[in-house]
Amino acid sequence: MPPIVRTITFALLLAGTAVPLHAAPAHDGVWKVKTSAEAGKCGTNYDISVAVKNGKVSYAGMFPVKATGGVNDLGLIRMEIAGAGQRVKATGLVRGDTASGDWSSVKSSCSGSWVARKA
Repeated sequence: MPPIVRTITFALLLAGTAVPLHAAPAHDGVWKVKTSAEAGKCGTNYDISVAVKNGKVSYAGMFPVKATGGVNDLGLIRMEIAGAGQRVKATGLVRGDTASGDWSSVKSSCSGSWVARKA
């Protein structure tokens, strides 16, 4: 990705500009996500699966977890994942069959990063 496009993309994420989330079939599929807790007293890293269909994110596992949000045609990701008394917000960027970004807990000062690979 050219540096100017990367800069604009990250500026949009940091500014909180609403990017319309709509059908992004290139990103559809099941994604294996690995989290890394980096700040706060999180202590636990998770491996979860999410599904993307028509750009909308949902949880693709067997536990009582809810994932909402989406990925747009540019690959910008915004999602929220809730389960087991925890709720996190995550943002990121898809690059081909991989994606990465940052997450933060809604209820505590816990935060970190995540990486995902299309299954």
